[in-house]
Amino acid sequence: MVNEKVKELESKLKDFQRFIGTLLILSSYLYLGAIINTFMRPSTDGKILMLLAFVTVLSGILLATKQRKIKIELEKER
Repeated sequence: MVNEKVKELESKLKDFQRFIGTLLILSSYLYLGAIINTFMRPSTDGKILMLLAFVTVLSGILLATKQRKIKIELEKER
């Protein structure tokens, strides 16, 4: 029973790590798109892309805190 819970928590931890990495990559692409649209080719889309980049970074931070809680719970189970 405990072993199954540990495996489930480890699986969740790995999933959170992958998803956070994906969000950080996405936010960097959005940020670069905002920079290119704003400074290289003046456009109004830069503000929207900057906002989306900020939102993805913020959601990555929130998921990182949730991941930390899972990691603490996993250490307690072991």
